Amino acid sequence: MNTNREEKALFEFKHIMENLLQLLCKATEAQTGYLYWVNRKRQQFVLETSKTKYPNVMFKDRVAFDKYFLDDFKNIAGTNQLKVGRDIDRSLLQHYFDQAAINYLTIIPFQNNGETVALTVLETEDPIPLDELEPILSAYNNAHVNVLNTYLELTDLYEDEQKWADYDDSLKVFTINQGIVDIINKMIVEMQKLLPTGGIVVAVRGMNTWVTVLRSSLASKSPDMGLMVEEKSLAYEALQKGEPLFSIHFNQNPKRISSSELRTDGATYAIPMLIQGRRHAVVITYDKNPLIFKESVKHQLNNLARVAALSIKSEMNGLPPEMDLFTTEFGNFSEDLWRLNLEQQIHRPKSANDHTWFGMIGIDNLTDLRSKYRLEDLKKLQRLMVKAINPSRLGYNGIIGYNSDYVFTYMISGTSEDDHKGWLDTNIDDLKNKLDLGDERRVEVRIKAGFIKLDDDKQDADQIVLDAKQALNMAISNRDTSFVNM
Repeated sequence: MNTNREEKALFEFKHIMENLLQLLCKATEAQTGYLYWVNRKRQQFVLETSKTKYPNVMFKDRVAFDKYFLDDFKNIAGTNQLKVGRDIDRSLLQHYFDQAAINYLTIIPFQNNGETVALTVLETEDPIPLDELEPILSAYNNAHVNVLNTYLELTDLYEDEQKWADYDDSLKVFTINQGIVDIINKMIVEMQKLLPTGGIVVAVRGMNTWVTVLRSSLASKSPDMGLMVEEKSLAYEALQKGEPLFSIHFNQNPKRISSSELRTDGATYAIPMLIQGRRHAVVITYDKNPLIFKESVKHQLNNLARVAALSIKSEMNGLPPEMDLFTTEFGNFSEDLWRLNLEQQIHRPKSANDHTWFGMIGIDNLTDLRSKYRLEDLKKLQRLMVKAINPSRLGYNGIIGYNSDYVFTYMISGTSEDDHKGWLDTNIDDLKNKLDLGDERRVEVRIKAGFIKLDDDKQDADQIVLDAKQALNMAISNRDTSFVNM
């Protein structure tokens, strides 16, 4: 149903309302009749249609409740007949320029869902025999119900079709010459529009596991950043089967991503993203209202993921399909991805129990390592380091990113102030106990860190990165400390 057809339906609706009033006035021999909608939101009576045989009558299109006599009758449930001069003062009939010739007012309410939504007023010189005309008044009211419901149904149909038009606009956001992470972000934004009380989280392969890396900014109650995808979760099942899976959660089961999720309710639709036949991401869409996932909405979500995957494929420029799209050769996440993650994190709603740290890790004994090992060994060492400091290895939530060779960025989230220090202390000790390069070659790596805790005052991602880098430089230059907090 296009806009012209909607306008045609509205015109016909108004025409029917006008004809109904004409017929009612004719049947009741009323000299004047009019219908006002009761707009409670704006506290106004809104004129729909009117008919009169008098030349000195003019109705206002909109009248404030407290400026019109109908204010006393906006909540009536049954027909009222009033004697002018006795039940209502003649001066209140402001739609007359001079003396009103009528003597009786008959007010007929139209109710919908137990609320008076319109008032029809008949003005006559003689009283209307209500008992005798009851079938006519009842037929008038029933016709109102049928016409209004039909119009509302047509409007709903239009709104439903409008959703498809909006969906077409969503697909247009995927254009050529976009970065891979930018494509994923645009997909998340468009998906969020379909889930009014839900959100989206994307898990990708990195750090030798699958973890959540991006979330919709508008969703406050979403799975944590850096949450590892566990077996028997819906996300894991979707990755295993390579096809979308839908589930309603009963008693917090099944889990969307991990057994450590704080809440799992409503329903979830998990969509794996296949690019050149390989699973590169899984998109977890969820809403607390399971009924939102109609087949049409699932179709739209699925198609947005498919178009995003095709857009990413077009940007790969001949990259081999087995190559991870979101990480470097060392397994840590690319700079554009962790920077977007940081941007999202600092603008998300936070609770008192949310703690997030951004930092950088560098190698304190790098000069010694470079003098002892070949380039290939040093690259292998960095891969081993990323795997070793992966937060999920120690049961924490977080991601490791790439800043430069031998310098890693990280984000850690937790519910306690002690989470970050516990993770950092354990990593410092573990790497001192030597990494295994193979061939019985064990390497001691001394790491240092500079970090900053995110809070409401820190809203600039570039400044946060700069502060973390400065803190790392201070830590490396100080022999007596392993990390510095800016």
